[in-house]
Amino acid sequence: MAPESLRKLVEDIAKENEYENPNITINPISTGGANYSSELFTITVSKSGKEDLHLFAKVIIINETIRSQMPAAIFDVERLIYVELLKKYEDIEIAHDVPLTRRLVVPKYYGCNPKIFEESIVLEDLSKKGYTTYDRFKPINWEYAAGAVESLAKFHALSIAYSEENPEEFKAFVEKTDFQKEMFVGMLHQMYEQRIQTTLSVTAEKHKDKLQKYLETHVNIEAIMNISQSSQRRVLCHGDYRPSNLMHKYNEDGTIHVIPVDFQTIQCDSPLYDLIYFIFTGSDEKFRREHFQDLTDHYYQELSNALRSLKLNPDVIYPKTAFELELKEYLPYGLLIAIIGLPIITVDVDNAPSMQGDGGFEVFSMAKTSSLYPERMNGVINDYFRWGIIE
Repeated sequence: MAPESLRKLVEDIAKENEYENPNITINPISTGGANYSSELFTITVSKSGKEDLHLFAKVIIINETIRSQMPAAIFDVERLIYVELLKKYEDIEIAHDVPLTRRLVVPKYYGCNPKIFEESIVLEDLSKKGYTTYDRFKPINWEYAAGAVESLAKFHALSIAYSEENPEEFKAFVEKTDFQKEMFVGMLHQMYEQRIQTTLSVTAEKHKDKLQKYLETHVNIEAIMNISQSSQRRVLCHGDYRPSNLMHKYNEDGTIHVIPVDFQTIQCDSPLYDLIYFIFTGSDEKFRREHFQDLTDHYYQELSNALRSLKLNPDVIYPKTAFELELKEYLPYGLLIAIIGLPIITVDVDNAPSMQGDGGFEVFSMAKTSSLYPERMNGVINDYFRWGIIE
């Protein structure tokens, strides 16, 4: 059942859009274990003589314990993204006459409720335009991955244009979201040691000792953070760019168009943060063996195209040599993300953690892993041995 606060918010949105005394239908939807911080709803606002208004809402469900560990300002950040940042990006595209087919597409924002324990955000319902989420139990394919990094490249290019054209304004915006980085580093610290044990419990015996030694000496959260600080080109990253936070649909020519959603975790980092995160949360060993190099090359080509459409020279702004160097430096981050994220990304629906109970972040560490997890995790480990990163 939808909370009364959401219905009141929708009534206000209906009035703002000139739907007087409408019929409002609110239905809960399930993400099949892909969403932990919110309850989701589809909404239809109907009025005789007007086209139906189709909306999508998220209502926060974070309990008091987790709120004490993680500021519940994530919806404030998301509102800021829609109201300020994405509007700024649209202005930049218009100023540079970027063709409509080359522009970043995001959901239309309708409104929010920032009141504590009622935090809600309402957007357009993209499913009514034929968009859907990818099955998180299936590894991404090339068509989907190519479409996803094309949208990611546009998102990053706009951040670069913003920082080049209005450096002080960009810096001020970054400072508004700086707490995000500290918050997520703290979360990672809480889970990392437990996740290492989970990883080693499913690691093939031939790799276990060498992997454990590598993790003890090379992979830690501080080292990853230091890499991000030294990046030649830092951008506003999505922060959680994985298939569950993307909507896609097939075009008539067989290509896929991807729209990013869930801008709660935006933070300033290297473009490789989002790219590596996407690859290691969405792909399997077979995909990376066949397409890893192709996909990273495709991302850089699309980033270059997007920068040129914004009248920026990629060879000056972010040369291919700098990108390739950072790609090598960031590869350990892929292993870190797999260790921390794959147990939850692949979790069975019945065992998905909840932020509604009494527990804190330990609910994520305690969640039972699925039968798919060992395969996906060992695939990542195999990559790092095959690439010669672990010897």
